[in-house]
Amino acid sequence: MKIDDIKLFMLVVELQSFSSAAEALNLPRSTVSRRISELEAKLSAKLLIRTTRNLTLTTTGLDYYNNMLNIIPQFDKANEVVRTQSHSPTGRIKIGFINESDILCHDILQGFLRQYPNIQIETHLSSLGYHDIISYGLDASIHIGPIADSSFVARQIKPFKRKLYAGRQYMEKFGKPESLNELKDHSIILLRWPDGRLENTLQFQTESVVVNSQLIVNNSYFIRHSVLAGSGIALMPEIVVKEALATGEVVDILPEHETMIEDIWLVYPSRQGTSHAARLFIDYFLDEINKWQELSQ
Repeated sequence: MKIDDIKLFMLVVELQSFSSAAEALNLPRSTVSRRISELEAKLSAKLLIRTTRNLTLTTTGLDYYNNMLNIIPQFDKANEVVRTQSHSPTGRIKIGFINESDILCHDILQGFLRQYPNIQIETHLSSLGYHDIISYGLDASIHIGPIADSSFVARQIKPFKRKLYAGRQYMEKFGKPESLNELKDHSIILLRWPDGRLENTLQFQTESVVVNSQLIVNNSYFIRHSVLAGSGIALMPEIVVKEALATGEVVDILPEHETMIEDIWLVYPSRQGTSHAARLFIDYFLDEINKWQELSQ
């Protein structure tokens, strides 16, 4: 009997769907179905009742699932203890990023992989932050906004400063706005947040301005690329344009105006169920992101 098949069974139960479990693990649905059938055959017991619309645990299946909730984490923990005592840490982790976090995290990921060469990372661009943790089998996810589910562990990340930036090419062609009110005469690149909100009201410390745009984007890479290419003005985290500011490719057009992203979290399912590799990543990530922010101040 394979431990991975038991874990697959537990994931199917948690996601209430063969298809969702297949998607979370990047497996064909037929493979998930076959492996669950093989597990049932080895146990000589029916664990799940499948219909075209519903997936229901049998009484035996429910008892088996509840027992494995305690057994599997202990099994994984025992394996990790042995591995970490005799080898460099190993494992595979899956991390969710959202808009505004993907650019920030690239260098941190590369540093982590250099330090832990036997740990594999898969990234997932998540539109819903921590809400995608269970659906996609994530070990942790960046989330912006309130955390409504107390079953998750949420570690807060320090606020990020955001300011208005334009590329040098744009400035040479269209000039520099001297006030927030003059933004209406310029090309503004607007962000649509993962929850669907359009950030067309730019709220700063002392005043705000409503802007319109021909270009609305839900991807931070695209916004940064557009600004560097001279396509318009955008509100971006200061840290993602630090190098471009130093070389003069990008200009802080209204330095007296800034805003903060404050409600930022690194979220993961639970301390007990977190693998050793995931714990290493969580601690490394939070330490490095805080160092970056201190250097940028």
